[in-house]
Amino acid sequence: MKTRDAGYTLLEMLVALVVFGLVMAGIAQSFRFGLTAWSAGPRTITQPENMAALDAALTRMIAQALPGSMTGLADGMAFTTSLPPGAGLHGLADVAILLAPDGTLILRYGPHPAGIILTPLPPARTEPLAQGITRLSITYLTPQPGGPAWSGSWSGKQELPLLIRIHIDFANGHTWPDLVAAPVDFDSAQGKAPPS
Repeated sequence: MKTRDAGYTLLEMLVALVVFGLVMAGIAQSFRFGLTAWSAGPRTITQPENMAALDAALTRMIAQALPGSMTGLADGMAFTTSLPPGAGLHGLADVAILLAPDGTLILRYGPHPAGIILTPLPPARTEPLAQGITRLSITYLTPQPGGPAWSGSWSGKQELPLLIRIHIDFANGHTWPDLVAAPVDFDSAQGKAPPS
């Protein structure tokens, strides 16, 4: 019976080199993709022509606002809503949209307490939405006895404004159409009477 000497055959070495090469190619591709995404990130939030994703995200959050949770001023608003899946929060979140002094439109959010608060809530997170903004103007279409009218503020109540219009002025002179979003009162949409 012939025994083999300890060591690797040429075929085993070639297979190992091919597998190693494939693994290294995959790592290099992932690294290049990460660098590209990282370098493109700041450009994405500073260029108004890339604001379509911001429009969609804000429209979705406003549409899912919880009735009675919204407080709005001309330069910012706060309400309770559900965030997109990528935000890292499940369930309802308390959010605020406002303009920082450095011209950055920011989203501040944290988990909405589901009952009596027994432990301290985690600190709110802050995400930049867009940069280079000189003015944020928010108006609310409110029901009035003579018909709906635009107002520069909205206070809690048990319902939501009919529409919300967000206007942004950019420092570089670019313009973007006003975002007009309609909060959806799910109870009214399903024919249920609002709470009295």
